[in-house]
Amino acid sequence: MPDRSKADERSEAPQQLQFTIQPLGWRVSGALNQTYEEALRYAAVPIPTDCGSMGTCGKCKIRFISTAPEPSAAGIRRLSENELEGGWRLACQHAVRDGATIEIAELQRGPQTAERPVNQEEALQPGVEDFEISLSPHEQHVAQDCDQAIANALGEAVRCSPYAKRAFEDRPANQSITFHVVRRGNHVLQLVPRSVSSHLLGLAIDVGTTTLAVHLYDLSKGSLMASETAYNPQRTWGADVISRIGHVRQYGDAGLSRLQHAVVDKLNVLVERVCEAAEVSVTSIFKTVVAGNPTMLHLLAGVSPVGIDLSPYTPAFLDSRVYAPGQLGLLGHPEGEVLVLPSISSYIGADIVAGVMATELGSHGAYELLVDIGTNGEIVLHADDRMYACSTAAGPAFEGAAIRDGVGAVSGAIDDVRIEGGTIRCSTINGEPAMGLCGTGLLAAAHELRKSGLIDSSGRLLPGNGPLATRCHGVGADARVLLESAAAPISITQKDIRALQLGKAAIRAGIDTLLASTSRSPSDLDRVYVAGAFGAYLSPERAIGIGLLPDVPVNRIRAVGNTAARGAAMVLLNDVRRKDADAIVKQVDYIELAADPEFTQRFLERMAFP
Repeated sequence: MPDRSKADERSEAPQQLQFTIQPLGWRVSGALNQTYEEALRYAAVPIPTDCGSMGTCGKCKIRFISTAPEPSAAGIRRLSENELEGGWRLACQHAVRDGATIEIAELQRGPQTAERPVNQEEALQPGVEDFEISLSPHEQHVAQDCDQAIANALGEAVRCSPYAKRAFEDRPANQSITFHVVRRGNHVLQLVPRSVSSHLLGLAIDVGTTTLAVHLYDLSKGSLMASETAYNPQRTWGADVISRIGHVRQYGDAGLSRLQHAVVDKLNVLVERVCEAAEVSVTSIFKTVVAGNPTMLHLLAGVSPVGIDLSPYTPAFLDSRVYAPGQLGLLGHPEGEVLVLPSISSYIGADIVAGVMATELGSHGAYELLVDIGTNGEIVLHADDRMYACSTAAGPAFEGAAIRDGVGAVSGAIDDVRIEGGTIRCSTINGEPAMGLCGTGLLAAAHELRKSGLIDSSGRLLPGNGPLATRCHGVGADARVLLESAAAPISITQKDIRALQLGKAAIRAGIDTLLASTSRSPSDLDRVYVAGAFGAYLSPERAIGIGLLPDVPVNRIRAVGNTAARGAAMVLLNDVRRKDADAIVKQVDYIELAADPEFTQRFLERMAFP
C-alpha cells in the first residue's frame, strides 16, 4: 500500500493538516478549511458523493474514532440518531482537523463479484511464450552480439530488448549457461538465468464505471492465479460517465490527469495484491488485456473523453490499441504490452465486445439477448446472423447509487427482500449485518411491495394495512417503508422507487426497440443473458415481475456475471481472439435510441409496474 503520509504531487491543494484512516493506518493530508471529502478525493481514497458534495445524498459517511465534531444540519437530516451518537458524520460537511482519526465503512467492504474465471488449457496461445536455451561458454575478450547469439541458438532471426541484452552481457565467462527466455514473435523480451525464479504472467482487467476487477493468469498453463476487485476511485468525481466527462470539460488537462492517475493508482494497488497473493513479481507480467466502456478507456489512456457526452457523441478512438505498461503508468514488465479491446460506439464499449465473446452470442444460431445492467444499460440482440446494439442511460440506481440507503454489492448489502404474512424479511450478501440496500435488494423490495399492495402500478407508495402499517411512514414524496431496523435503519423511499422506475423503463424500452427492429416477439427469445454485478444476484422472476425483462420462461434467463473480465481473459489466453474482437465490432449494427421516434413512448409505457 502506498505511503499516504507524503503529499500527492498531483494535488493542487496545499497540505498542512493530517488525519488517519483506521484500521488501515493510512495518513491523509488536507489543507486548512478543506473538507474530509475533498482531502480523500485528492488522495484517491474512494468515497461516494452522489450529490456532488452538497450534503443531500448522505453517502460520504465517515466515523470519527477521535472526538467527533458537532453534526452539520445536513448530517442531522441524513443520518439517524444512532449514527450521530456513534460518531458518524458526512465527510463533505466538515473541515479537516489535524490529528483526527476516522474510519470509512466502504473501505472495509469491497464490492462482491460473482466471477466465473477462465481456466483455458486448450488452444492456449497467449502471443508470448517462454522456454529455455543453453549458450556455450564465451571468452571475455571476444565480443558477442546478443541478437546473433540467441538467433544462432534458436535457428531464426530475433531482436533482443535492452533487458535481455543486459542479462546476456552479464553472463559468466568460460562456462555454459541456460537462460529462461520470454519472447513475443521475434522479439526477445527477457533473459533470466535458470537458477533465478521466473514466470510468464498476464492480466485481464475490467475498468468499470463503478468497479475495477484485476485477474492474474499464468500464461504458461492458462490458469487463474489470483483476483482482486475494488471500487473505481473516480466515483468521487461522480457516479456516472457524464459527471466525469464534465470534470474534464471543466478542468481540462488537470482534470483528465486527476482521473487518469486515480484509476491507474488503484489498478496498481490491485496488481500488487494479486502478485503478492500468488507470490510472484509484477515484472513477470508480459501481457495485459483491458475491457471497459469508452469513457473509462479514454480516461485510462489519458485521452480526453470530451465529445462523448454531447451530440454527435464523438470519441477520440474506438479501435483496439496497444500500449507499453509505462505509457499508461501500469505495473508490468517494461517490454510487456497492454491491449485495450475495441469499442462499438461512444456508449457500447469493449466491455460489451468482451461480453459477446464470453457468452458466444450468435454462435448458437439462436435468437439471443445480452443485457449488461449498470449505470448505463448496454443491450445486444442477435437475430438472423446479425447483431443489433443500443445503450440507454439507466442511471446509478441498479448499483445502489442515488438511493437514500443504497450501497454497492458489498458484504452486508441487502440483496433480497421477502414479505410473508405481514413480515418483511431481508437477506444480505455473505449474511453480514445489514448496512444498506444494493440494486438487487431494491428490485426485490419493489417487487414484494407491489405484490403486497403497498405500491400501485404507477409506482406510488400506499399506506400499509395490518402488520405492515407500522413499517410505512410519511406521505407523498416523503413516503418510505422501513425494511430493516438496523443500527442505522434501512428504508426504501418514494424517490428510490422513482429512480428504479426510470432505470427499468430505460432498459426495457431499449430491449423493446431492438426487438422491434427484427419484427420478432419477445416470446421467440431462446436465451437472455444478464451480465454485470447486478445480474449476478438477479432473480429472473422479480426482473420479469417489475417489467425489467421481457416475459419469457425463467429457464431461458441466465445470469452470467462479469463477462467483460471473462472476455478479456479469453483474449489474454488466446491471442487469435483479438481478431475476433475486431470482427465483432464490424458485425454489430448500432441503433441510436435518441433517433428512434418510438423510444420515448416505449419508455413512458414501461415506467409503470405490470
